[in-house]
Amino acid sequence: MNRGTLVGAALGASLLGVGWALRRQQRSDDHWERIENSTVIPIITPVIEIPTAEYVLSRMEHMPLDDVTLVLHTEGGCVTSCVMIADALRKFTRSTAVVPYMAISGGTLIALNAKTLSMGRNAALSAVDPQIFGQRARHIPEDDEDGFYPLAQEYDSAVSKFLREALQQRLGRSDPGSLDRAMAVFMGEGAPHAWPIKAAELQRLGLLVEPAGSEWARFVDSYRQAIDARADLALRVGRCRR
Repeated sequence: MNRGTLVGAALGASLLGVGWALRRQQRSDDHWERIENSTVIPIITPVIEIPTAEYVLSRMEHMPLDDVTLVLHTEGGCVTSCVMIADALRKFTRSTAVVPYMAISGGTLIALNAKTLSMGRNAALSAVDPQIFGQRARHIPEDDEDGFYPLAQEYDSAVSKFLREALQQRLGRSDPGSLDRAMAVFMGEGAPHAWPIKAAELQRLGLLVEPAGSEWARFVDSYRQAIDARADLALRVGRCRR
């Protein structure tokens, strides 16, 4: 086989690959469009940053009904972003946070501000106490050589206040003891920051948790596959252009 034939065969195989990726992308786009036109907002990202908050707040602003469902699968992220989403969530008459697998740190802060919390059978939340450059704010000493102590105190106080408001809403004000116990758990007293908090522990604290159906786990799985399909298409097209 001469060189021209080899190049032609390679190009043909490459174009076939791109065609396959484009068909896969079309299915991904159809899936994406259905999400965009529903009351379901996915927060399926390793880290919640300002662009994530912009997307979620925009979707919330244009919701046709006073009803929203957030599907959370995240390790947390920027405190400002998470608080903005959580505060917007409070304003809905009907709101649900679905956690099929995990909503850690800032993801937990968002989830606790929904009217209804649904969790998968192996799902976990965690403490929400803030971290400054990877260190828990409460562990930063007053004589910190980098001067982060005042900032750490501000963050810790602000997050604690916001969390207390959320837990008061969920627990009611009749039993201060329940509120104090829940605050201790979610501010991470006696456990590492990302230590998993399961549904059974939430229920022992007096927080209502509904079981999330397996369709929500499939939702997260398919959403992540759609993202992978887009990345795969970009990679294949990029290789073809070189």
